Amino acid sequence: MEKNRSKLWLALKYLRGQGHGFINRSHWLTIAGITLGVTALICVTSVMNGLREDVRQRITGTLSEIKLSAPGGDPVPHPRPLVDSLLALGYQAAPVIRSELILKQDDRIWSTLCFGIDPALHSKISAALHPRPSATGSEVQGILSGGVEGPEFTDNGIALGYGLAAEINARVGDELQLLSPVFDVPTAFGMLPKVRTVRVAAIFNAGMPEYNSTFSFVPLATAAFFRGYADEVDYIEVKSPDASSPQRHTSRIRSLFKGWQVEDWSAYDANLYSALRFEKFLMFVIMLFTYVIASFNLTGSMLKTIAQKKRELGLLKAFGYRETDLRDLFLYQSLILATIGIILGLVISTALLLVQKRFGLLSMGMGDAGPLPLPVIFSFQDYLTVVLVSYFITLVSVILPLQRLKRIKPIELIRQTT
Repeated sequence: MEKNRSKLWLALKYLRGQGHGFINRSHWLTIAGITLGVTALICVTSVMNGLREDVRQRITGTLSEIKLSAPGGDPVPHPRPLVDSLLALGYQAAPVIRSELILKQDDRIWSTLCFGIDPALHSKISAALHPRPSATGSEVQGILSGGVEGPEFTDNGIALGYGLAAEINARVGDELQLLSPVFDVPTAFGMLPKVRTVRVAAIFNAGMPEYNSTFSFVPLATAAFFRGYADEVDYIEVKSPDASSPQRHTSRIRSLFKGWQVEDWSAYDANLYSALRFEKFLMFVIMLFTYVIASFNLTGSMLKTIAQKKRELGLLKAFGYRETDLRDLFLYQSLILATIGIILGLVISTALLLVQKRFGLLSMGMGDAGPLPLPVIFSFQDYLTVVLVSYFITLVSVILPLQRLKRIKPIELIRQTT
């Protein structure tokens, strides 16, 4: 026990050096590098968490959190009992028919990804079909003009994303032609596409630029006409009561509805979801190099201390210190420096992120939505990962200095001093 106390005492003495403070000035550069590395890692991971959550809310706010469909992409027959079963379990559910159609006005045409919906059910799932609270609020999704609850929509109406509406130059009340891209209606003049005249009932903001420029909603009956369905839909969109854990609800629905294909929101735009995950990993690795560079300074600091204290270390060996004791002596120094830097980094990064979360000083562009505050989400797992990785790099960085301790020969050093 006494020897352990002496090792810690000597470690603190070497860190203090000839100065009067707790840490010698020569070590502050090492601490500053570690602090900067930890700060960068925490800030990057927290911002990437915020971006991922923001994208998730935009996707699930327009589409849904979970999609239930028939295996192989077959239509879902008689969807109402399935919807009622999901409603009884506490979920919101709505049938959907998805079609790629063409909008025509005069001689101009535009493609649209058209969703046939039941507005009474779907408005409980999609935030894009709710009236937008305010033009300047943080909730970017919602209907900008018109509505989908009345006969203006159910009687051959259509709701357009505002990017698509701007490209068409369409306003609420304008008439458009909705066409199928497939020529499958036999007539005396040959095969013609299915055509419906629709009236713009609403213009909405989906929160995602690519959705706003391509998405549209029509009543189920209109979508069924183009797909040739009787009492069938393409899939059921589901919203869980707890949006924080869609994977858990996906597993629950999959276990309850065996034989059906169940996917969560990450499958809707798999490329975007994979890009977000890879970007977080890549940014973490890049910021990790900042800490690795700081560890080089720690390695140099320990090598310098060993060189300066070589004779003292030889005397300690002569007095009975083993190589493991000397290794612990310098390991204590490294861990003390790393701990100070890690704590400072955690405190500084948390303070910066809290300021950003409270005041939104930094903004990002989101298409036509204008600048939006950079989102921040704290994660205990990220904090723990950063701390563990930091200590691991610290231990690796002192391997070379600890190897130098084996070269210390106490007898030769005593002869040199006599």
